[in-house]
Amino acid sequence: MRIVVSDYAASPKSGGTFSILEDFYNDVLQNDSQNEWIFILAGKYFPTSANVRIIVRKDLKQSKIKKLLFELGTGSKFINQYDPDVFISLQNIATLGVQSKLKIVYLHQSIPFYQEHRFSFFKKDERKIALYQRLVGKVIKYTISKVKPITIVQTNWMKRAVVQQTQQKASKIITVSPRVPVINDNQLYKNQQTAFFYPATAYLYKNHQLILDAIRVLNHQGIKNFKVSLTLTKTQLPTANQNVELLGFIPREKVLRMYENHVLIFPSYIESYGLPMLEAAQKADLILAADIEVTHEVLSGYSNVYYFDYRDPVALARLMRRVIEGKVSSDLGPIHLSYRNESLLQTIRRIIEEKI
Repeated sequence: MRIVVSDYAASPKSGGTFSILEDFYNDVLQNDSQNEWIFILAGKYFPTSANVRIIVRKDLKQSKIKKLLFELGTGSKFINQYDPDVFISLQNIATLGVQSKLKIVYLHQSIPFYQEHRFSFFKKDERKIALYQRLVGKVIKYTISKVKPITIVQTNWMKRAVVQQTQQKASKIITVSPRVPVINDNQLYKNQQTAFFYPATAYLYKNHQLILDAIRVLNHQGIKNFKVSLTLTKTQLPTANQNVELLGFIPREKVLRMYENHVLIFPSYIESYGLPMLEAAQKADLILAADIEVTHEVLSGYSNVYYFDYRDPVALARLMRRVIEGKVSSDLGPIHLSYRNESLLQTIRRIIEEKI
């Protein structure tokens, strides 16, 4: 069987998007010698084998117009020349016109399905998000509505959103949580009351500003005996507040250690999944999380989470103050993940077995 995978949008500088591709590619390379795999990528990022090869389309990565034309028209001719039995898009869009028995889309971009706020092209800090929400989002929804592929999403809230906004049948949408590393080191949270932590990139929707505003509220109340550590640089978040520690990028091993003596603050209001929450919960960490669907779904049944309105810095400050004053603490009961969710390759194999 010949399987063609499109993910030319991913590159080593694209963070989590590239991690998805890298994990999937390595899984295919190591664990599938039966099928022929063709990956359409922006570069030859990985080794190949007798049955796994890479077709480089760097031009699509460099031009948004060319990318759009590829997805809506020219791409099908290029892909169809390889005569795929299965076509997989790892970049959210269902390429129009592909002639394969089975089409699969891995939909991991949640911004187009967020409807509580309409981001503006006229605000500098919102432009990039507005592009994804209002333009790229329309392409994603249109192609899924048109092609009707099997669509893989990470959470049930995303499944509901896709059904509502694309008229795709629920039976064609599969919810598969990302593969979560199980932590077995038994080093639990130490109920530290004055140290807070938020590992996140600088995207607007990660909501760092809410944390800064909450800190100002606490300072105004005379509370200054605490520290909030963020994985940003001074360039990304210019602030002179003495309660803020800017760590820059730190490796995952250090992130896991930080959970042991820091309360996790998670104010992000757009998430496909929110992996830091499950990592922290395995450490029995105290978590202060935005009150949105995905946080409730990911942390379902976890006893050490407290929710706040992600638009209200006073609500977050109130929770932080309760922690600092020792009125809120962890019961040291971690969330137990006794299993690892199936890999993306395992999910796709299961779909292929059922559909072909």
